[in-house]
Amino acid sequence: MDLQRLEQAVVNVTCRYREAGFFPDAAVRVFNREKSLVTFCAGNAKDTSLFDVASLTKIATATMVLRMVEHGAFRLEDEIANLLPSIAAHPYLQARMKGITLEMLLTHTSTLTDWYPFYSRCGEDFYETLAYALSHTEVTRGVVYSDLNFMILGKLLEETLRKPLSVCLQEELVQPLGLGDMMFCPQERERIIPADYGNAIEMNMCRERNISFDGFRPLGVPAPGMVNDGNSHYYFGDVAGHAGIYATTESYMRLCQYYMTTSSELLVRAQKEQPVSPERGLGLQTGMTYPYGCGHTGFTGTSIYFSREKNIGCVAFTNRLFFPEANHHNTGEFRRALHETVFALGAEAL
Repeated sequence: MDLQRLEQAVVNVTCRYREAGFFPDAAVRVFNREKSLVTFCAGNAKDTSLFDVASLTKIATATMVLRMVEHGAFRLEDEIANLLPSIAAHPYLQARMKGITLEMLLTHTSTLTDWYPFYSRCGEDFYETLAYALSHTEVTRGVVYSDLNFMILGKLLEETLRKPLSVCLQEELVQPLGLGDMMFCPQERERIIPADYGNAIEMNMCRERNISFDGFRPLGVPAPGMVNDGNSHYYFGDVAGHAGIYATTESYMRLCQYYMTTSSELLVRAQKEQPVSPERGLGLQTGMTYPYGCGHTGFTGTSIYFSREKNIGCVAFTNRLFFPEANHHNTGEFRRALHETVFALGAEAL
């Protein structure tokens, strides 16, 4: 492998999309199962910078759940209503969620709606709000990517382990795996790369659904340390199973390396497309964006990609929403270009 050529290609791709206005700041790390191969930062980002990783939180949540399955705490085929007493005790939820298993939550085949602004009912119990949201949205079919799945999985972790999700993250994942800087509610604000200038996108999503909420933070004002995701920030206090984690690229590299080196049949299975869910593993995503591998994305402009088979991976953190004029680009094109570059120049031969 020509590391110099790989590094120059990664720099070129990242700078090209930054100069095109896709994001102001970026931290990129390329690695194999053993070590970091290339690191590159642009804008105000550094190797030690903390990014709001948004839905990459789901991968941390999924990993904790899978490790608990592996240790016998529950099974993939277990119905969530049988694992959470609060669901079983609620007549509507018990009926609505009958037959929904852990596997269905992990593969986004649960029949639950993709999104609902829980914060529009702030102060209400989670399960009451969940019941309201599900009773006012349609049953879905097939694979529908849903934040609600991982909100519920976060509650499962808390109620099974009997400790807050922030503590679960540290004691059940970060410390055992030696991940380093991955956390909820970071205290070192000077290391945080701001994610946005307010919640303009979610404000519009609420308007489209005729749902009112008067607690949005002001537009045009950067707020480092405030999670971009509205449900995580306004409803869950920045700690939730679907969004809220801040991390460095190194910490997610180590999580990817854990998947690349594990001997667990379950965690290897998690990296592959599941029969019931096209382009979905157990928590992870598969498909053309992830050559010979899998990964996931975050709404703020973050992504992970790794190939256990080809022994290559990439973490790319950006803050695509950090433009005061709210002229946001979808970073899917950047991710695909970066992943294809990393795969073409870094993957081991067959």
